[in-house]
Amino acid sequence: MKKLVLSALLLAGASLTTFAQEGRGFYLKPTGSYFLKVTPVEFPNVGSLQPRDYVFSINPNTGAQTRISEETITGSFGQGWRAGVMGGFRFNEIVAVEMGANFFKSEENMMARQSGFIGNNEVLSLKSVGQVTAIDLTPSLVFHLPTEKKFKPYLKLGAVLPVFGYLDINTAVSDQTGTIARTVNPNFAAVELTRTERVKPKPTVGFLGAAGFNYPIGKNISFFSEIEYRNVSVNSDSKEITAFSATGTLANGSQVNVGLNDLPTGTRETNFSKRLTPSSNVPGTAGYDPTKPSDELKSYINIGGLGVNAGIKIGL
Repeated sequence: MKKLVLSALLLAGASLTTFAQEGRGFYLKPTGSYFLKVTPVEFPNVGSLQPRDYVFSINPNTGAQTRISEETITGSFGQGWRAGVMGGFRFNEIVAVEMGANFFKSEENMMARQSGFIGNNEVLSLKSVGQVTAIDLTPSLVFHLPTEKKFKPYLKLGAVLPVFGYLDINTAVSDQTGTIARTVNPNFAAVELTRTERVKPKPTVGFLGAAGFNYPIGKNISFFSEIEYRNVSVNSDSKEITAFSATGTLANGSQVNVGLNDLPTGTRETNFSKRLTPSSNVPGTAGYDPTKPSDELKSYINIGGLGVNAGIKIGL
């Protein structure tokens, strides 16, 4: 009788160990990942600047520009490192639910560039570079392939819910021609400036799909890895210049500093709309009021991509 009870206890212990290793019940998955862009598209405008890499020569007598080369700039803000944690509950051998929270900072992407030359001298240089910072939640369903082997594959389908984020666009300008300088101050003949614009998004929903595997490396602990595809398109809500510093040169050679507080509200703040009308506050149009935020057409960026996640699954 004692042997029978001992055998039953050993069998129950072995079953519980297998139960824990396979992750049934609650579990936690710290993870790190790197994503590549897979669907590069044309970037949105940076204010009045189109997404172009434009190189041109300037006639010093007339100021006329002659194109040397021009190229559309494309890309995606989905490329970069992610770090996060997923919590889940496995109902049976096949089905589990997960909720992930991820922090993401994209690679920097050039969004606009201009280079103007008089002879071999570069007299106008402009470069705008964008970078996305975001936090998202990812509710998902996970479907495991029942198997007695240690290598345990699964598929995952879910949604991507960005809950916080922004696009920072940093622009640096060196202009000795007055072309850009006069947009800062009509009396400037030249300017050196740096500017940071922060674009805030509207709420959106994306989707994800993944294929991966678990491999036990100890009691209640498994290594996991998965290939994940995300499709997340985000549209703009508003924009604000958060940093601005310029040194302008007047025709007599004297210099004037311009800071963020010197800019009118219409330059500092922008609202994005699906449609512009005659009543919209658009710079350069009749009735434009620089004391109010400007209006622009909304644009879209993609923060999805194809990536590899890896980490540890811990049974709780």
